[in-house]
Amino acid sequence: MKYLLTIIALAAAATSASHRNVRIFGGQNATSGQFPFIVALNDPDQFCDGSIISTSWIVTAAHCILELSIDTTTVLAGTHIEHVGGVEYTIAKVVIHEDHDPNTSENDIGLIQIDGELEYSDTIQPIELGDPEVNATCVALGWGVTDTVDFPDAVQYVELTTIDIDYCLSLSKDYLDGYYLGPKQVCTLAPEGKGLCYGDSGGPLVCDGKLAGVVSYGVVPCAMGYPDVFTKATEYADWIQSIIGN
Repeated sequence: MKYLLTIIALAAAATSASHRNVRIFGGQNATSGQFPFIVALNDPDQFCDGSIISTSWIVTAAHCILELSIDTTTVLAGTHIEHVGGVEYTIAKVVIHEDHDPNTSENDIGLIQIDGELEYSDTIQPIELGDPEVNATCVALGWGVTDTVDFPDAVQYVELTTIDIDYCLSLSKDYLDGYYLGPKQVCTLAPEGKGLCYGDSGGPLVCDGKLAGVVSYGVVPCAMGYPDVFTKATEYADWIQSIIGN
């Protein structure tokens, strides 16, 4: 079977409270407290993820918050199953990287400040930023399905292998269509049937227990053995620090 391959940012349009577009493929259900840093952005117009980096701040993809309304979007933390437990927070403000280009996905990173502060617990914790090594086995997270259109509303995780940017370019060059791919990003690869898809945008790539990347874009149809692309978190450490302080 032949497919028309194209690059897309991986935000999903929301269709109802519990039915959204396909996301992680070939993953597994997370358990309570396994990934206490992941949050869901409950936006009525789309669905994205984020990661806790301090008591007041969430890091996510810039394209997830370009049109976000702080009046209608909340942050859900402290649960691995949507609508079961957790704490919902309203949003004080969002900050999009000043050099983000929505046409190329360059500098695809943004920050969300919640109203008040998170109360840390076994299920709510921050994650530190870290540099991934090439050929490392890492974990990508998202709220979604494993490989069907049944939506279990649970955090999914899937193992992906980091690859060199030059190799990533060689695999993706025919489909980039103007999207940025360079040293400010992390690429991963997985066997066909595993990977990211709609709704995973903004979620974490975790390598050696640290936040290595923020889900940015990938090839559709999803999980066809092509690379997934993440914004490299440590490339923006100074920018993040300039916004959130200590």
